[in-house]
Amino acid sequence: MSASAPEGPTRRTHARPGIQGVTTLCEVTGGGQKVFGVAIEYDTSIDPRSITPETFALSVVPAAKGFFPGMPQEPDKNASDQKASPRAVVATYTNATSTMRADARSVQGRFVIAEFARDPDLSLPTTDSDKIEVVQKFALRTDTGAAYPPSPKSWTNTEGKRTHVSIRGVDAWEQNHWWWDDERATYLEYSIFLPKSFLEPGGEKKAYPLLLAVTHSGTSPDGTCAQTLTEQCIATIWSLPENQAKHECVIVTPRYERTTMNDYWEHTNDVENTYRLVQSLIDGHWNFGNPNRADRKDKTLRIDRNRIYCTGWSMGGMTSLWLMAKHPDTFAGGLVIAGQERPADMISLAHQNVLIITGSEDDKATPWNEKCVPVWQKAGGKVTRPTELLDPATIFPIDQQQALSHKINDYLGQGGNITFLTFDGVDHLGSCRKFFYIEAARDWLFRQRKI
Repeated sequence: MSASAPEGPTRRTHARPGIQGVTTLCEVTGGGQKVFGVAIEYDTSIDPRSITPETFALSVVPAAKGFFPGMPQEPDKNASDQKASPRAVVATYTNATSTMRADARSVQGRFVIAEFARDPDLSLPTTDSDKIEVVQKFALRTDTGAAYPPSPKSWTNTEGKRTHVSIRGVDAWEQNHWWWDDERATYLEYSIFLPKSFLEPGGEKKAYPLLLAVTHSGTSPDGTCAQTLTEQCIATIWSLPENQAKHECVIVTPRYERTTMNDYWEHTNDVENTYRLVQSLIDGHWNFGNPNRADRKDKTLRIDRNRIYCTGWSMGGMTSLWLMAKHPDTFAGGLVIAGQERPADMISLAHQNVLIITGSEDDKATPWNEKCVPVWQKAGGKVTRPTELLDPATIFPIDQQQALSHKINDYLGQGGNITFLTFDGVDHLGSCRKFFYIEAARDWLFRQRKI
């Protein structure tokens, strides 16, 4: 499993003039991790006027046959024997780092960034591996005017056992942390995202919202921390720079070694261990900053107790519902995507803030939540459950959600502390790939406060 290192791609030693190496530029989408471009590193700054989308021939190796993001026992997508497929370039520019720029404009630097066209429907399952091939077809110039002629050499982003990959929204996560309890001889592995401002001087003086994002059972058996972050966007959509700019928060996502909750309402001790992890963060026990990294050294993380949130899909949605029901005084709100629980166990949710979103073709989550509605109403909860089925075509492109946002905000404004929405024609798997992109739902979650 390839995942970028927290500190980003390793800088290569300049051995000769010209290309030094390439890095695949990815983003985790609802359909899994996709290749959106490539960073081509030179030994010196490149004149942006000398490059065009035709300067390079770029190809992406398809994922190994049988790979489908988020499924258990899936093959390694990079163990592919398929031939690289050409990918059209829509923008080229220079940059000082091996990352894409939102404005796609050149700044002085030795990296040439080539971006690919993107399908506006980010829910489509990926067919990409992390492997890429690059050929410089036409000459280009350095900032000092030196000419670098075209070359037939094909460059790849694989060097030995390392695959150079940069994943937007993922690189800043810290993987492979452990919460533990020596008295009970138990532990839980997790990854954590720390806001940029926390890592700046004085960041430890600020109290941050905390989001618990629980992934699904497909990332549990034989899974890794990297898979919980890269196979679907349940956790990492919240850490994208544009979303952190809007809703800065700490994010934590556990990595389970097994399915923690099944369709018989049975669960393992990892469910309660997840709550203990959350509680340790709330109580200020996260002071294990990496002593080898100055921006984390000796810092204790402070959490705003009135802004604790949870979210998840499928097993993660079930876990979110269970934790809210069993610990009703902890969470300010929950965004539950296609999760369900036994109605008798969910009575205490009647007075909590919950937004549940399902698909009409989901034959588990939708009917089970329907059964919960009268239970919540009988217990005094105010439930907004429209009969209208929402149109999933209004989710994408994500920058054209105005009509959808207006409709969802109208339902959220009807006074219910529990809102249950369903999209027409979407099945269980489709709900994960689509619904986390609903901006109005994410905005609603961060408006909630524990009083």
